[in-house]
Amino acid sequence: MYKFNKLSASVLTLLLAAMATSCSDDNDEPSGARYAVIDFENSGVTLAGPTSYGANLYAGADGQFTEGEVAVTDNIKLHFGINESMWSEEIDFYGGGMALSKWNHRTSIDGKSAMWWYSYENQCSVYNVNSTDGANNGAGADGSDTFAVIFGYRDNNSMSNRASMNFTGDAELQVRSIALCSTSYVYGTLMNPNPYGITPDKNIEEAKGWFMIQAYGFDADGNPTNGGQPVEKYICDYRDDANPKVPAINSWQIWDVSALGKVNKIEFDFKGSDVGTYGLNTPAYACLDNIMVELP
Repeated sequence: MYKFNKLSASVLTLLLAAMATSCSDDNDEPSGARYAVIDFENSGVTLAGPTSYGANLYAGADGQFTEGEVAVTDNIKLHFGINESMWSEEIDFYGGGMALSKWNHRTSIDGKSAMWWYSYENQCSVYNVNSTDGANNGAGADGSDTFAVIFGYRDNNSMSNRASMNFTGDAELQVRSIALCSTSYVYGTLMNPNPYGITPDKNIEEAKGWFMIQAYGFDADGNPTNGGQPVEKYICDYRDDANPKVPAINSWQIWDVSALGKVNKIEFDFKGSDVGTYGLNTPAYACLDNIMVELP
């Protein structure tokens, strides 16, 4: 679902506050600008399920989700979906992608281990401390129900690919901001010792590590925007020289991606300090919501 806004709206207010330190009179918002805020509510797109593992994101599942679209305007939609897996050579979440969810388990449920809530079995849950744990509603940005979960990254060792989203009809629009939150899988892995990490007896803070998400923009011809450089946001940064240090994200934050300029497509990637022989040891996931698009 999309909602039109004309400079006001709570999301824009938060965005402008986040951008205040870098804005000047030369780049203030133009008078009369219009925005669509894509909040994924009542979209009709199949949600990850039937549990927070999201079995319907995998090949062979009944009612498998492969791709979906939500309206931006009457003529333009935001398209997203699941990539082809290098393992199965089928459309499968092992290959990365973007899907919609309402799950928000932040602790383990009956019959599961103490570590279940921060395992792949709970990969579709958002870690939002401003929601009721396990209610599976109201955990999206601004208390909405539905949000997007992305998975996948690209390096020489990755068996997945980047999650992406694009505008239909080769439309090129400026995405001003995206609401960002950690998944439970990511947050728990960061805040607890990771037995698969390079420092298995320490959490990310004790190891003085970091983890970030990146957004790459492309125009309708597939050419990179922003000089091919990504817009980055730390999900956490505990390095001694970090200024400021960034505690692991546990609620929705505004991510300013306007530097990408007008884009047809955005791809998401992840980088971090906990890297081993087979690539990232930190799960390459994030939750997205309230995508603010400036309209022509």
